Amino acid sequence: MRIADRIAKDGRLSWQRKGGVVLAAFLERVSTEHTVARLLELTRLTHPDLLNQLRRFTKVGLLCRRTDLETFPAEDHFWLLGESVQRARALLQQADDGDLRELAEERGLDIDRALGNFSTQQPYPVALGKALRDARIAAGPSQAEVSAKVPTLSVSQLSQMENGKALPTLITLAELALVYGVDPVELIVRSTCKSKADRQVQVLKIAEPTFRAVLTHKFAERRLREAARTKALIRPQSS
Repeated sequence: MRIADRIAKDGRLSWQRKGGVVLAAFLERVSTEHTVARLLELTRLTHPDLLNQLRRFTKVGLLCRRTDLETFPAEDHFWLLGESVQRARALLQQADDGDLRELAEERGLDIDRALGNFSTQQPYPVALGKALRDARIAAGPSQAEVSAKVPTLSVSQLSQMENGKALPTLITLAELALVYGVDPVELIVRSTCKSKADRQVQVLKIAEPTFRAVLTHKFAERRLREAARTKALIRPQSS
């Protein structure tokens, strides 16, 4: 193969989007084993491109691999375990854009299904608010009982957070997670996956899911502060 032949003829197939196509295929069929031949059918990537992505995701422990030595030539089988779904979705959302969706559609893949059949267009504060409300309801306490356990948080503030109208600080988020018996990191990573990708975070090209989620949270906090400041400046003029 000539070096020129290794360059993707489709300009939309960036390194990240190739990985996105592979992840979409696995997320639609969690825990299903695939041979390389089957993955070539699903992703329609070149053999070298597919192998590079499989090595990438296997190396970081996202995909599992076994080799069937009883066949000749020996076949490699790859699959995504259920406990790796959230990590895979976080990576898929990082690659998610219009071009990737076109590429997936051409291959009969469904990114929204791979992302868990939830809207990825909701703002991050709304997604986090829903996650906080679900965690509280699952744990059992009322908003008043939570406020009693987290003295710095009033019932009205918690209500605003659960409705996506305010964001907790990361310290308050950790305190709430302790009360609910959940992992605060899982809360923000899951909420990031379920919300519209943050353009400011995308520009920074951060790949690590947890740090990406923290940045999404901090940028959202900044936007809410700026909106409140602008509203405060406009109010005296209108009165």
